[in-house]
Amino acid sequence: MKHLIGRIDGVWVSRANHLERIMIRIAERAGFTVVGRSFHQFEPHGTTGVLVLAESHFSAHTYPENNMIYIDVFCCSPEFDPEYTAVLIEEEFAALKGVWKVIGRD
Repeated sequence: MKHLIGRIDGVWVSRANHLERIMIRIAERAGFTVVGRSFHQFEPHGTTGVLVLAESHFSAHTYPENNMIYIDVFCCSPEFDPEYTAVLIEEEFAALKGVWKVIGRD
């Protein structure tokens, strides 16, 4: 089991429906099985979202005022590749850069 945490920079996502669309694309490309979802819209902007996965969870919290999104992906599948998933996240959000940490979980 591995846990990918980090943030992406240079990204302006302020609406829940935009965040949800991108997270669903990432989940599909990463081979995750989405079994639930919850997204919340903050005003005047900003959003947070969670995809509940059969394999665990994928969450994101946006800070459009700082052009950042904080990401958390925990997956118990032995096929989970956190480095590949980080690349997918950066690509799908068109991030300028990502700062990542992978934690092994027993």
